[in-house]
Amino acid sequence: MTTYVCTACPFQAEGLEDLQRHSQETGHVGICKSEAAPTGGKLSKLTKRLLVAQRVTVTALGASIWACTYLYAKWQGAEDEIAYLKSPSGAGHNLKNQDKGRDKE
Repeated sequence: MTTYVCTACPFQAEGLEDLQRHSQETGHVGICKSEAAPTGGKLSKLTKRLLVAQRVTVTALGASIWACTYLYAKWQGAEDEIAYLKSPSGAGHNLKNQDKGRDKE
């Protein structure tokens, strides 16, 4: 059976299912032990590419979450403003009173 190792921690798995579960729980990337760098050695080219891909993915995900949060806040602000304008004591009411005052003049 092939042994898999995590590139970010000392986790080792006998099967791909265990490695996938570990990866989903921690966000770490795992590789086949035969492709892993020797203990205490430099990272292999594959490992470096996987780590870079993981960082890019996490960065893109963070940017997407920030953008969604910002747009949601803007949308909520617009909804609150519209609700105020439609309310009986809102700006719409004040504008109607100003129009009535101009009509009397």
